[in-house]
Amino acid sequence: MSFSSDMEKAKANQSIETIAKLLKEHNIKPEDVGSIKSMRIGKWQTVTKDESGEAIIHDLKGASLILSPKWAEGPQWPVVQQGPKYNVPKNKGKSRKTKNWETAVILPDIQMGYYKKSLEQNAELEPIHDEAALSVALKLVEDVNPDRVVMLGDNLDFAEFGKYLTAPTFKQLTQATIDRATLLCAQVRTAAPNAKITWIAGNHEARLARYIQSNAEAAFGLTRGKLNDELRDNWPVLSVPNLCRMDDFGVDYLPGYPESFIALNGNLIIRHGDRVNSNSSTTTKYLNDAHKSVIYGHIHRVEVAYRTRVSESGPRTIMAASPGCLCRIDGAVPSVKSGSDEFGRPLMQGAENWQQGLALVQYQPKGVGEEWFNYEQMWIYNGRGIFRGVEYVA
Repeated sequence: MSFSSDMEKAKANQSIETIAKLLKEHNIKPEDVGSIKSMRIGKWQTVTKDESGEAIIHDLKGASLILSPKWAEGPQWPVVQQGPKYNVPKNKGKSRKTKNWETAVILPDIQMGYYKKSLEQNAELEPIHDEAALSVALKLVEDVNPDRVVMLGDNLDFAEFGKYLTAPTFKQLTQATIDRATLLCAQVRTAAPNAKITWIAGNHEARLARYIQSNAEAAFGLTRGKLNDELRDNWPVLSVPNLCRMDDFGVDYLPGYPESFIALNGNLIIRHGDRVNSNSSTTTKYLNDAHKSVIYGHIHRVEVAYRTRVSESGPRTIMAASPGCLCRIDGAVPSVKSGSDEFGRPLMQGAENWQQGLALVQYQPKGVGEEWFNYEQMWIYNGRGIFRGVEYVA
């Protein structure tokens, strides 16, 4: 090796040491350096004077660096590469038919009732319930052949007994409503011959008893006369289950609005409901204080929401859901927002934010497994609906 190459190597090592020292002094990691733009390493002399005025020569040396950070150079390509090749083994997950599970169809707010198309004595009656939506619902019940049918309440509108002023076109039509509701009980039983059918009383069914108490209290609770010492366990004469012949069709009537509910299992209850949030989802009102999942009616809107909370056994998710309604949604049903013309006929201007539908629940009954359930919504519009790939048309 020549002398000049040794000198160059020593000079290079000295430069590297100087750079390392500068980086360390300024707390810069070498891996963060992208490139060195310029570097100056030099020696020079300077002259000063001592106290007696004699000149003193000083030998000085220094270095300066201009660096660019690594991030300034942009990403090191390729930033994103193809994923690795996989040999995917057969999925070890299992699928199986539900065993020991039951099925329930939930029929919400039918609001059965009529109004007269004119004030004439024998005027044609127009239903405020939706016969097309009912046709779709009954056909689905027939196809599913469920273990249970739950009618969420407000299946009778009873406009004549309500607190709101009703036009003459709605008067004296309670009998027609009772007759149609009796037919409904027969239709549901025919569609689901082996099902347990439960009719939960809603606030509209409660109108009848409240009206009798307010206007004919002596008639409240009257039943058919008994012979000898037989037990009087039949329904009052002027009660919804008696008037609609529910015992004839094996329909269980659950009175006691708003307290009444049924529990499909330990995790899911069904009730008519008494909460309304007009400007947003009512599910929030139930989820805020519910400890079990709940299916409710009353609001005539399709809603479903979930909430997960911490519990001793880990995260616990509950659901609140409204299947909608089976009444008309075009303004025919008397309500706080509905209006009528000078003859008392509804204006049909779609006054309410309502949606038609029903629900199906598959669930593990009490005492079976972990008592899970699965909720499915069917939306109905203009007498049509699709459920599990099947189209239903009124």
